[in-house]
Amino acid sequence: MYAVLIEVDVTGVDPEAGMQALREQIVPTIKQLPGFQSGTWLPGNDDGKGLSLTVWDTEANAQTMAQRFGIGSSPTMSASIARCEVRQVAATA
Repeated sequence: MYAVLIEVDVTGVDPEAGMQALREQIVPTIKQLPGFQSGTWLPGNDDGKGLSLTVWDTEANAQTMAQRFGIGSSPTMSASIARCEVRQVAATA
Protein backbone atom coordinates (compact mmCIF):
# COMPACT_ATOMS: atom_id res chain seq x y z
CA MET A 1 0.00 0.00 0.00
CA TYR A 2 1.00 3.59 -0.63
CA ALA A 3 -0.12 6.84 0.97
CA VAL A 4 -0.46 10.34 -0.43
CA LEU A 5 0.09 13.15 2.06
CA ILE A 6 -1.24 16.52 0.90
CA GLU A 7 -0.97 19.88 2.61
CA VAL A 8 -3.47 22.48 1.39
CA ASP A 9 -3.21 26.22 1.91
CA VAL A 10 -6.73 27.29 2.84
CA THR A 11 -5.82 30.81 3.95
CA GLY A 12 -8.68 33.05 2.92
CA VAL A 13 -11.12 30.18 2.32
CA ASP A 14 -14.40 30.51 4.20
CA PRO A 15 -14.25 27.58 6.67
CA GLU A 16 -17.91 26.61 6.23
CA ALA A 17 -17.75 26.75 2.43
CA GLY A 18 -14.46 24.85 2.47
CA MET A 19 -15.89 22.04 4.59
CA GLN A 20 -18.94 21.83 2.36
CA ALA A 21 -16.78 21.58 -0.78
CA LEU A 22 -14.61 18.95 0.91
CA ARG A 23 -17.56 16.78 1.94
CA GLU A 24 -19.71 17.22 -1.18
CA GLN A 25 -17.14 17.42 -3.97
CA ILE A 26 -13.55 16.52 -3.10
CA VAL A 27 -14.01 13.41 -0.94
CA PRO A 28 -16.62 11.78 -3.24
CA THR A 29 -14.38 12.42 -6.26
CA ILE A 30 -11.30 10.92 -4.59
CA LYS A 31 -13.24 7.90 -3.30
CA GLN A 32 -14.14 7.01 -6.90
CA LEU A 33 -10.53 6.96 -8.12
CA PRO A 34 -9.07 3.50 -8.86
CA GLY A 35 -7.29 1.86 -5.96
CA PHE A 36 -8.63 4.12 -3.20
CA GLN A 37 -8.48 2.34 0.18
CA SER A 38 -9.07 5.01 2.84
CA GLY A 39 -8.67 8.68 3.58
CA THR A 40 -8.50 11.16 6.41
CA TRP A 41 -8.94 14.91 5.96
CA LEU A 42 -8.01 17.51 8.59
CA PRO A 43 -9.31 21.09 8.45
CA GLY A 44 -7.09 24.14 8.28
CA ASN A 45 -5.18 25.06 11.43
CA ASP A 46 -4.26 28.52 12.74
CA ASP A 47 -1.66 28.82 9.96
CA GLY A 48 -4.27 28.05 7.29
CA LYS A 49 -2.92 24.59 6.44
CA GLY A 50 -5.23 21.60 5.98
CA LEU A 51 -3.99 18.03 5.57
CA SER A 52 -5.16 14.87 3.90
CA LEU A 53 -3.77 11.36 4.02
CA THR A 54 -5.17 8.90 1.51
CA VAL A 55 -4.16 5.27 1.14
CA TRP A 56 -3.97 3.46 -2.21
CA ASP A 57 -3.56 -0.16 -3.24
CA THR A 58 -0.57 0.42 -5.55
CA GLU A 59 2.17 2.98 -6.07
CA ALA A 60 0.81 3.68 -9.56
CA ASN A 61 -2.62 4.60 -8.19
CA ALA A 62 -1.04 6.76 -5.48
CA GLN A 63 1.03 8.54 -8.15
CA THR A 64 -2.13 9.15 -10.19
CA MET A 65 -3.70 10.82 -7.17
CA ALA A 66 -0.56 12.89 -6.58
CA GLN A 67 -0.51 14.04 -10.19
CA ARG A 68 -4.16 15.02 -10.11
CA PHE A 69 -3.79 16.99 -6.86
CA GLY A 70 -0.14 18.02 -7.13
CA ILE A 71 1.64 21.12 -5.86
CA GLY A 72 0.11 24.29 -7.23
CA SER A 73 -3.20 22.72 -8.17
CA SER A 74 -6.41 24.11 -6.72
CA PRO A 75 -8.92 21.54 -5.43
CA THR A 76 -11.42 24.32 -4.65
CA MET A 77 -11.71 28.01 -5.16
CA SER A 78 -9.05 29.92 -3.20
CA ALA A 79 -7.29 26.77 -1.91
CA SER A 80 -3.98 25.53 -3.28
CA ILE A 81 -1.84 22.45 -2.78
CA ALA A 82 1.35 23.40 -0.92
CA ARG A 83 2.85 19.91 -0.48
CA CYS A 84 2.21 16.49 -1.97
CA GLU A 85 4.18 13.34 -1.11
CA VAL A 86 3.80 9.67 -2.02
CA ARG A 87 5.16 7.23 0.53
CA GLN A 88 5.02 3.50 1.07
CA VAL A 89 2.85 2.50 4.04
CA ALA A 90 4.98 0.80 6.70
CA ALA A 91 2.20 -0.19 9.11
CA THR A 92 -1.44 0.48 9.96
CA ALA A 93 -3.48 -0.17 13.09
